[in-house]
Amino acid sequence: MSKEVVDHDDVNTPVERLDIKDSVQRRLFMLSGNECAWPECDQVLVPKEGGWFGQIAHIRAAEMGGQRFDATMTNNQRRNFDNLLLLCAKHHRLIDDNETAYRYPREALEEIKQGHESRFERALDELGRAEEQYVDRTAAVTAVPCSTLDAVYSGSFLDAENVQTEVVRFNRIANYLAKVTPPARQLLCLVIENESRIGLAEAARRDRFGSEQKVIDLVAELHRLDLARFDPTPSDELDYGQVAGRIESMDTFFSNPVFEGLPFWEDLRRLGPGIFKKLIVDLDFSVLDGPPAADEEDR
Repeated sequence: MSKEVVDHDDVNTPVERLDIKDSVQRRLFMLSGNECAWPECDQVLVPKEGGWFGQIAHIRAAEMGGQRFDATMTNNQRRNFDNLLLLCAKHHRLIDDNETAYRYPREALEEIKQGHESRFERALDELGRAEEQYVDRTAAVTAVPCSTLDAVYSGSFLDAENVQTEVVRFNRIANYLAKVTPPARQLLCLVIENESRIGLAEAARRDRFGSEQKVIDLVAELHRLDLARFDPTPSDELDYGQVAGRIESMDTFFSNPVFEGLPFWEDLRRLGPGIFKKLIVDLDFSVLDGPPAADEEDR
């Protein structure tokens, strides 16, 4: 026998308290600023020491008999974002307790919600605009192509036609790296300079990266483009002294066709360590057409 489908968007459907959707909970927390919405309350919702002190309160009650219940609402409307307020336990109890709830009508709570969330909504809008501008600038970055690869293949057995084939391949890789944000390229350069693997803790100690979480976020960006990955192997299984896993290059992995399964970075090591900053961070592949800049840096 099939289960009856209940229309929770119908005001005539019997009142039922529904679970709050995950997407709504995420939005509530995102616009909370990690603070109780009550004016001048300094209770953080997720302190750095751990724990969770936030409670989701209904402005108009989810069930009959609750504070500020509105019979004209549907079950779905009662669990919608606009009817919910993220508070600490103290203020949640204050607005729902029979002895104090009369002080806080629906209009007052909606004003509290709007006043608190609007501050963080504006901040997120500004952050979003700044991110869009940053992405636009990143998208505008173009790599400087190579043309002869004399620094790589001068005196080799390759004929002119094969060298040009390699030029096309190298420039394809250059354009691929241009898709990566500058901080992620800096991390990739660090990994490559450390023979294609480095401990997470060691990478985080570098001034330009800061925390391990920041490094992990950058690795996630590189992983989406199959350029690097995080290996959480415990330190006792490694020989490099990593505390919390390692980051390693993926240029030899077949998951990234741009490298064609070849050890691209390893093939360039003979040109000197300084070459990698020019290629990965500066996106200047023209250095491969002559004596690499690394030679000048090492002198």
